[in-house]
Amino acid sequence: MQSWFFLALFAGFASALNVWLAKVLVDKKLDPVLLGSSVHLLGGLACLLTLPFFPTRFDLSPLLGLGLLGMGLVYTLGNSLYFLALAQTQLSEIDLFLRSSSFWTFLFGVLLLSEPFGLKTVLGALLIVGSVFLLSQQRWPLRFSRAQLLALGAAMVFGLGNVIDKALSGHFDALSYSTVNLILTGVGMLAIARPKLRTLQTRALWGRGAWGIGLTFALTQVLIILAFAAGGTAGGVILVAQVRLIILMSLGILVLKEYSRLYLKLLAALCMLGGLVTLYL
Repeated sequence: MQSWFFLALFAGFASALNVWLAKVLVDKKLDPVLLGSSVHLLGGLACLLTLPFFPTRFDLSPLLGLGLLGMGLVYTLGNSLYFLALAQTQLSEIDLFLRSSSFWTFLFGVLLLSEPFGLKTVLGALLIVGSVFLLSQQRWPLRFSRAQLLALGAAMVFGLGNVIDKALSGHFDALSYSTVNLILTGVGMLAIARPKLRTLQTRALWGRGAWGIGLTFALTQVLIILAFAAGGTAGGVILVAQVRLIILMSLGILVLKEYSRLYLKLLAALCMLGGLVTLYL
């Protein structure tokens, strides 16, 4: 089994821990976008402090600079939508909506990176779309809650972000790219939140929980970039990292006792996983 598989698998575990910690903090009524900004800045700071201890490769040109700026804008938007959705959605449900990013990763990968495309992808796409429809607030006419729409919007933006990562990360080492990604995202989200100085002094924004989220953000990002560098495609890496879907659904249902619409959640999860496997295997 290739090394990128294990890197992507560990990224999935780190990402699941990240979402769990973020859910705990965001439920404390902190500003979701401001919390997202602080944890990205902390993760970026952690990466920056470790840069001197590792070999770096930073091939910057005007065109790559524009690409990095675009990457920062994409992840600023995606993570702002994500943290807003996380504050309003059950843990066992949000990742089902976010995992639809795999469909967008596949689509953008085909359109922008000319990644492989086959007839079975139609079935995979239908299964992913079907899993989202199962959790809609109303079947027909189709209607989603505000939180669900935020999560779906974040998923589409993250799909584009995954493809941008694949395209740009080859010009940098994993740690340098992750540092730039996290800091640009954190600064962008801070600009959106526009907090007062007094609000910035809130202890929870810079405490152990926030550091835990920031470090797992950094670890997830580095592992995904390493998986790309080891030969994983944009779609394949993101597919393997979907182990977080199973972990988060289990935590939400078994630990937080989120039993509402349980059978629909389980059926939607099966459809989602089936669609992901069909798309990428």
